[in-house]
Amino acid sequence: MKIIAHRANDEIHKENTMEAILNSLTIPYIDGIEIDIRMTKDYNFVIHHDPFYAGYYIEKTRLKILQKKGLNSLEEVLEQINSKKILLIEIKEEKKNNNLLLIKLNKLLKKYNLNYYLCSFNYELLETLKKRYPKYKAGLIIGIKLNTNHLENNFDFNSVNYRHIEKVPKKETFAWTINNKEIFNKIKNKANIITDKSKEIHEFINEISQY
Repeated sequence: MKIIAHRANDEIHKENTMEAILNSLTIPYIDGIEIDIRMTKDYNFVIHHDPFYAGYYIEKTRLKILQKKGLNSLEEVLEQINSKKILLIEIKEEKKNNNLLLIKLNKLLKKYNLNYYLCSFNYELLETLKKRYPKYKAGLIIGIKLNTNHLENNFDFNSVNYRHIEKVPKKETFAWTINNKEIFNKIKNKANIITDKSKEIHEFINEISQY
């Protein structure tokens, strides 16, 4: 059972920032990080969850403007990572520009020998990813209502809302978002854990191991 820091949350720095990412990867009990990426107008990638930032629509804004406003590019972060821990990268893509996005993303990722896990809510995007670039580990994100018709799929792993943990077939699975002991007890030993509370989850695991 691995502990993955949700949006690289180290409980010190702002989530999805270079500072949080690099610090989380140094913490011994954190086995990896989850981050969100979006493609900009000029076909670069920034790390951010929402489609808007500081009044700018990310997909219609150039990278330099977003950097000046405080966002980190994916490339500048990957350049700083010296770790084989899991990099669970959620690809945010609401449009149907899958081919261009994947070409650009592959060109970037292959520059760095890191432990990538690529995931998305976008089933078609993942299908294209596995056909074009089968070397990457690809996983479907399954929400409370989203993608529940794809609980069984041919991707390498699943990233599921914890409510579905008993429904998905056995394969490598990440359950989100596990932030307290009550929810942890529902999924322990059944999946890897994505959490904003890595230290607390680590302590829960240590408690269990003593019995």
